[in-house]
Parts: sequence; structure tokens; C-alpha cells
Amino acid sequence: MRLIPLLAPMIALVCVDCGNAQTGEAARNPLAKGAPGASVPPFTQASPSPYRVLGILDPDREQMAAFAFKVPSDWRAQQAFYRKWSGAVATPQISVTLTAPEGRSQIVFFPSTQYLFGEGPLSNGLRAQKRAMGMPEQNSPDELPPMSPLDYLQRIFLPQLAQNGVNLREVGNPQNAPQTRGENGQTQLRGSVDGMLANGNRARIECRISVFSRQMGSDIYHNWNAIPSITQTATGDLEAIHAHTRVAQDSFVSNPAWQKLEQATQARGQEMNRDASRRQHEATMAQLQASTEAMTRGHHERMAAIRQFGETNTANFNQRMTTMDRDQRVRVDTIRGESQYANPTTGERVKVADGYSHVYNSQQHPDLFLGTNTPINPGALDWQELQKVQLKDY
Repeated sequence: MRLIPLLAPMIALVCVDCGNAQTGEAARNPLAKGAPGASVPPFTQASPSPYRVLGILDPDREQMAAFAFKVPSDWRAQQAFYRKWSGAVATPQISVTLTAPEGRSQIVFFPSTQYLFGEGPLSNGLRAQKRAMGMPEQNSPDELPPMSPLDYLQRIFLPQLAQNGVNLREVGNPQNAPQTRGENGQTQLRGSVDGMLANGNRARIECRISVFSRQMGSDIYHNWNAIPSITQTATGDLEAIHAHTRVAQDSFVSNPAWQKLEQATQARGQEMNRDASRRQHEATMAQLQASTEAMTRGHHERMAAIRQFGETNTANFNQRMTTMDRDQRVRVDTIRGESQYANPTTGERVKVADGYSHVYNSQQHPDLFLGTNTPINPGALDWQELQKVQLKDY
């Protein structure tokens, strides 16, 4: 959540008195004539008012007033204003602490936190696919379905306070105000719980939620934000102190000039993020293609090596088998006292008893062989002399 970066310093303000308030006419009434970015008439009354207009100044825009609201006239005010960057998009993170003159009461407004959520056949189907694949359903921590202020306090804000050492005891008096409709069509909700802080002060933890929903195709997309606050007092009159909180909330006025600048800056940042995302996607796809091609080449090389290895093994095996078969034939013929002879004309082989220097085959009677140690004139008798097969050629 965007609340975390400011939570620790704000917790210190929750538990102790504030420092000195900012001074100067712009701090007291930044929307008065001559204040930076002023475009809203100042709050004035003929008689002394219990409230003054407090302007929240943007340090990155030459102390231009971002917005303003009413605060008790004699209370000290302290703001914390910085921007959280998501790529080229900067989101303002603003918190305000108001402290009573005697230091026994205090109001802290925490930064707004933005959430997005889609629901419908498409969005629900995508989440179901992720569940089936064992993947997280959320694309980011900012993906969260809208909820009531009390649910938000119990599930999100109070646990975060506890993680940072601020525990609310004796929690009770849950209140949910009826929801209202804003000028831009957004739904406004407000809820709170009471309790006791570690410093002994009674406290009211409140949350205001604004939900803007839009139908896109078959799905509904929600853009919503939550603004928590802590009102605490040691006087025992929590309702009276919380009345100041309600006055501040209900008197909130934005500076259109600041909003216009902010929206233009964020639009440029979003465009830069889209360009960066596109370039990253193209680079990723190029890298994937190169990796795929390298893997394909490697696969082909491995398969070629496997084939060559297999062919070599097969050839070696066949050679071993051929040698074993030849040796076996030699052993058998040796035991039987026979040798192989080949007809030099036809290449046909026959087995003839050993012990002769010459072996002839009758051409008229192919099954008739003559073994002799004395050579004869085979042409005169129509005989064909056979050649003894060498053992290596067996």
C-alpha cells in the first residue's frame, strides 16, 4: 500500500505532540490573494471564527496550494508531502497532523491509497485460470475489491498500525454512515471504530472511501481510494474533538489549477510508462526469440550428436557381430576339417574337406568336387578350379 512510507513518521505524531506549526500568511491561508496557485476564495467571517483555512502546499510546485480545508484556528498544523514514483508516474502522498494548543488532542489524516479491481466473466475467468495454475490472483498489491470502511479498518489499516507498534485496545463503537453519491458519480462511504491508544488517549480510527465504477464490456471495473484518520484526546470528550475532524473533511476544497497541472503531468508519465512497457515487451520478445532459436540450434546439435553416437554404436555392434559370426564359422569348419572355396567366375562358395592343394568343380556335374595335391589341366576335363577363401574373408 502507499500508506506504508509515511506510516512510521506519522505514528510518532500519533503518540507524541506535534512540532512547531508552519507560519506565514500562505500557511495560514494559502488561497488568499497572492498565495501560490490560489484560485479558491478564502474562508472569511465578519466575526472571529473558530476555524481558519489551512492550505496544503506542494513543495515540488513552488509551494502551490494543492487543496485546503478548515481547521481549528488555534491548533498547530504540520504537513508531510512527497511523491511516490511508479515508473514515470508520481502519485502525491500527503498527510496532515493537527494538534491542540495544550497538546492533549490530535488529528492525523493519512495519505490516500488507490486501488483497482475488475469483476465479471472476463476478470473472474482470468483469476480462476491463475488459481488453477497455482499462481497468485492479484497482479499487484493495488488490486483489491471495494469494501466497507469498517472492513477496511479491520482487515487493512489496524493490522498495519499494529505492525508498526500502534495497538488499539478496547476496540468498539463501530459506526458506518449511510453511503452518499458524489458530484462525479462516485460512491462515498465513511466508517469508524473507537478504542484506547498506548498513551492512554481515547481514539477514533476513521476511514473514508470513494468508489468510482464503470462498465466496460461484460465486466465492471472499480477505481477506489481509502483515506484513514486518527482522532485522539486525553480530555475524555472524543466526540467534541472528532467534530473538528468532520469539519475538516466536509470543508475540503481542491485547487483546480493544481489539479490540472497534476493530471497533465501524470498523463505524460503514463504515456512514458506505456512507451517503456512497449519497449520492454519488444526487448523481451526479441530475447525470447533469440533464446528459442539458440535452444532450437542446440536441440538439433544434440539430436545430430545422438544420431551419430547411435550410428557409431550400431556400426560397432554390427562389426562385432560380423566378427563373432566369422570366428564361429572358422571354428566350426576347423572342427569339421572343412574350408570354404569360391568359384572365381560366379563367386559362389562351397565347403570342401581340407588337406588338398587344389580343389576342382565339375562344370557338367556341379555337385562333383575333386581335391588333389597334383594340379590337372582343368580345361581338358571341363573342370573349374576353386579358390580357397582366406580366414579374414570368411
